[in-house]
Amino acid sequence: MKVSHLTKRENEIMEIFWQSNKPLSSNDICLEAPHISKNTVQAVIRKLLSMKFIEIVGLGYNKNALTREFSPCISQAEYFDNFLVRDTSYELAANFIRHAKDIETLEKIEALIQERKQALAAE
Repeated sequence: MKVSHLTKRENEIMEIFWQSNKPLSSNDICLEAPHISKNTVQAVIRKLLSMKFIEIVGLGYNKNALTREFSPCISQAEYFDNFLVRDTSYELAANFIRHAKDIETLEKIEALIQERKQALAAE
């Protein structure tokens, strides 16, 4: 999938989606970012939908009205990975591993590496 660069506003709203652990409505976004007008939020949501960065995942209530709820289709890591060259990705991963502060994180990374090795061997 070809991923486009986000504008400042699109990125700001995607950050809110990426930091949330639940679907959000346009009203939820307005509450999280009161400095952005409701019209701007709704326009950016329409654009993010057309770019397939978010999807409609359900309906919710805002006072007495039904509202659509959205969730991201792409993680923040997947977004940034599209703009990194492979050497930079390696350097970022190596730097993260070198500076990891806990064994649990390193064990999770090690498990991911083993899982990926098995998948590659099966191909």
